[in-house]
Amino acid sequence: MNAHVTPEKTVPYEEMSASLLSQQPVEPTRPPQWQENWGTIYNHLERRLSALRTWRWSWWTFWSVLAAFFLPRRYHWIVTANRMDRGRSINDQIIDSTATLALRTCGAGMWTGLTSPSRPWFKWDKALPWIELEADGAEWLEDTTKRVGTVLASSNFYPIMAQAFPDVALMGTAPVLVFEDAEDIARFYLPCAGEYFLGVSARFEVTDHYREFVLTVKQIVDMFSLDNCPKDIQLAWANGEYDTEFVVAHAIEPNFAILGKGNKSVDVVAGAYAYREVYWLRGNKTAAPLSVKGFHTKPFAAFRCYEVSNEPYGRSFCMDAIGDTKQIQQETRRKAEFIEKGVRPPMGADVELKNEPASIIPAQITYMNTANGQTKKFWPLFEVNFGWLSGITADIEKVAERIQRCLYVDVFMAISRMEGVQPRNELELTKRDLERLQELGPVVTLAEKELDTILMRVFDIMKRRNMLKPMPPSLKGIPLKISYTSIMRLAQQAAEAVSMKDVLQTAGGLSSAAKAAGVPDPIRVINLDKSMRHYAEISNYPSDCLFTDDEVQAHDQAREQAKQQAAAPGQAMAAVQAAKTLSDTQVPGGSALDSLLHGNTGVQ
Repeated sequence: MNAHVTPEKTVPYEEMSASLLSQQPVEPTRPPQWQENWGTIYNHLERRLSALRTWRWSWWTFWSVLAAFFLPRRYHWIVTANRMDRGRSINDQIIDSTATLALRTCGAGMWTGLTSPSRPWFKWDKALPWIELEADGAEWLEDTTKRVGTVLASSNFYPIMAQAFPDVALMGTAPVLVFEDAEDIARFYLPCAGEYFLGVSARFEVTDHYREFVLTVKQIVDMFSLDNCPKDIQLAWANGEYDTEFVVAHAIEPNFAILGKGNKSVDVVAGAYAYREVYWLRGNKTAAPLSVKGFHTKPFAAFRCYEVSNEPYGRSFCMDAIGDTKQIQQETRRKAEFIEKGVRPPMGADVELKNEPASIIPAQITYMNTANGQTKKFWPLFEVNFGWLSGITADIEKVAERIQRCLYVDVFMAISRMEGVQPRNELELTKRDLERLQELGPVVTLAEKELDTILMRVFDIMKRRNMLKPMPPSLKGIPLKISYTSIMRLAQQAAEAVSMKDVLQTAGGLSSAAKAAGVPDPIRVINLDKSMRHYAEISNYPSDCLFTDDEVQAHDQAREQAKQQAAAPGQAMAAVQAAKTLSDTQVPGGSALDSLLHGNTGVQ
């Protein structure tokens, strides 16, 4: 690999906006730029897309079932341009909304628990805990954390993650694309299930992301500029066919060379890039690529609920709950049918009423022949036993509870749904929550690993744009990491904080008792300074609000000097008083002071 690292190439979609679109001419100013060896590259991309589609087939069909019973709006069965039925009803399978509401609670709980926009949830930190940071290093880490957080807050990161976590809980997978943007610095995109195809590396990490999606002619010109569009798009633009759709294919994969004609090695993207990206019109080999770009860091994260060995797609909470969800839909239908038969049962009628006006609607009249005292009338063919209704309702409630447990609603609504004896103190409350959160531990860890990718990508973009302070010399050579201080992570750490507080309170009581008894103080076994710093760290107390060890030592020395200076006048007065007493005390041969100064003891 070339040791020289070239800067990432700027592409038009990083600047797409209404202002960029307004600058596009009616006709192109130059022919589209063909990528060298495009035919070879196109064949490679289409083959990979076809292969990934084949491997995804079983997941794709399962996703359709999950979407039908939980959240139909987050799935595309087939990506096809110019479909006019997108506004059709898609919730035909959902009669009871328990599963959909539980998914909403689960997604919102994961969003606020891991990436809450209202409080800090990550920070740049030292990777080795035994390293002592200097003041400028700690300040740089704090400043970098705030700057990255500001960029995330000003972008569309939080709305995207608000949808990504329900996707993780539903489909088990949610790929989030991270692109540089002229307006937002970083902009995020979330393909829905049915659009994306994933592949993994030998480390079982997702490193390949293909997708297909539809864009209108106006959107394609806005995203790639008219000069970079193939002739089909340019012609449609010139003819005013702005809302005609095309299927756009998109590939992100490691930047390895491929085999071309004559067994020649072909570089898709030249340069020392770890990843490459290509946009093209799907199935159109004669068209030039829409965009080609290289990346030094992976420009996407693939969130997965549960990893499955060598599979690029994850398993999900909703996959565990699909059986219960089908059951509750079926039982709800049967319950409605049961009630309907009780209120509007199938009716029998005398044969003489055949072809006569008849009705069972309230306030309507049915005329009958009552001659000879015989009344022709309607009668229910059978009567429903409404005592069974309570049993059906109770079973539906049990199934709904199982669905909510599969989606961890009891975890995210722990305090509001707490049953029985309420916790007596903070320690008991924390332990109860921790028991629930232990089940989500693996999911939290996997999510934080993908958040690492997003945060490092944003950090890299900001660094290239000179939006970060220069790293101080004291941090050079010190490994750094991203620590997470989210609500869920803090909840897992809360047991330690509560235990420390309990120990220190107990130590304080024992210290008072020891002083009263005149025995050695047991609190001397605790390093109070280190305990205070560790407690502040696990409680997510701002590091810039704590004095460094050097500052604490300087303050201690200043207090000691002030104490000595305050005691000096008292010591001088005591010496004067002692001298006066000695001078007034008479001994043989003079005063006691003369005896001390001159050695005159008065002894002959």
